[in-house]
Amino acid sequence: MRTLNDSVLSIRTYPAKHQKYRKTICLYHGWGSSVTKYEEFAGMLADKGFTVIVPELHLHDSRDALATYFNPGVVEHHFWEVVFQSIEESSTLIQQLNVPREDIIWLGVSMGGFIASGAAAKHNGSAGVVNINGSGSFLFSEQLFRSRDKRDDLTAEEERRLQAYDPVLQKQSTPTLFVHGQRDAVIPIETQEHYVQQSVGTNNDLTFFKYPFINHTVSDQMIADIFVWLDERF
Repeated sequence: MRTLNDSVLSIRTYPAKHQKYRKTICLYHGWGSSVTKYEEFAGMLADKGFTVIVPELHLHDSRDALATYFNPGVVEHHFWEVVFQSIEESSTLIQQLNVPREDIIWLGVSMGGFIASGAAAKHNGSAGVVNINGSGSFLFSEQLFRSRDKRDDLTAEEERRLQAYDPVLQKQSTPTLFVHGQRDAVIPIETQEHYVQQSVGTNNDLTFFKYPFINHTVSDQMIADIFVWLDERF
């Protein structure tokens, strides 16, 4: 584990068990989770021949972890802060790893899916992006969250900030896989469907798997389908 200073991100590394793929996966966890909870998933990907990097995220683990994560006010105040900072730090991560973006696959779960899509948009031409139960349509997602939760509308400044990072508004040519539960009550599948609708004709390598009876969790079938997609491309 690396320690954090002004230029080095704290990361956990899982070396590839063999060099079949020679790609590096940057794996981002969800809101309120931890790098330690992703050891099994990272190990499975390393077994497949990928080098896996799991970064510590802002306000998680050793980086000023919050006392509580699932109070609605806490989520509302800090969620996008973590997403945006992680997207910005993806540039630092690339430099730190000394790996060309063409060899990096961005993969994330829930909030990590937002980050993965944002990083892939920031570094267009990356090897791939896998977004699990997250969203690549930031402004639409936040508008949906606020309507669902009966919160105030976005201010003009908040809209501008979301649009600055919104993957759906940016040119995309990165091979993309979305997997999402159709009964997801946390990040509704409509957020990904919006991205798909808006990106018709702009991202020609987009695969979208929907799971009829899955809420906000990662099923064995999701994992199996992700591995098939990775096998086909890498």
